[in-house]
Amino acid sequence: MSELTAFKNQIFFYGIIVAALCELASLPFLGLNRMFSYGLALGTAIAIVNFNIMEFTLKKALAGRGGSMAFIGYILRLLIYGGAFYMSMRVGTISGLGTLLGFLTLKAAIYYLHGFKAKFSKDRKVRPEVQAEYEKMDLLKEEHKSDRLRDKIRNELSYQEDEVFYEKSPKKTYRTYKRKKLSNK
Repeated sequence: MSELTAFKNQIFFYGIIVAALCELASLPFLGLNRMFSYGLALGTAIAIVNFNIMEFTLKKALAGRGGSMAFIGYILRLLIYGGAFYMSMRVGTISGLGTLLGFLTLKAAIYYLHGFKAKFSKDRKVRPEVQAEYEKMDLLKEEHKSDRLRDKIRNELSYQEDEVFYEKSPKKTYRTYKRKKLSNK
């Protein structure tokens, strides 16, 4: 449990750093605008609260009694996002934009931690049953590619046959030729 808490705290820490960087990036454009700062802080706080709600519902769902709990958690998180954004927009447009940026701070922190700074998955091993599923999917993809290639070749040959038909008998119509060709199959 402490490993998960440390993991969450790291995401929250980087999310707050991203929010501070957003505030610094806004200084040349907006100056020291309190409404933007309040909106950014509100959005970051709402993102942290919603992350905790998502964690709670995920634990319940994985414990086996959470199908409906996950759905309720999802709706609750959407309502919190919507309510915070609505209230922020009532204060001002700049505050609303700050709130939207605040919503994205934790997502940017996760992208940084696990995309750019990918030590999380560096030493990770894939379970054998998962690896077998990946290989099975790769084989199915290759089989599908060969099926598409075969169909493409058949269509090309059919087109060439049609061209030969027109060269040999310009008096016949294409429609009668196709009917005859389809009835022979």
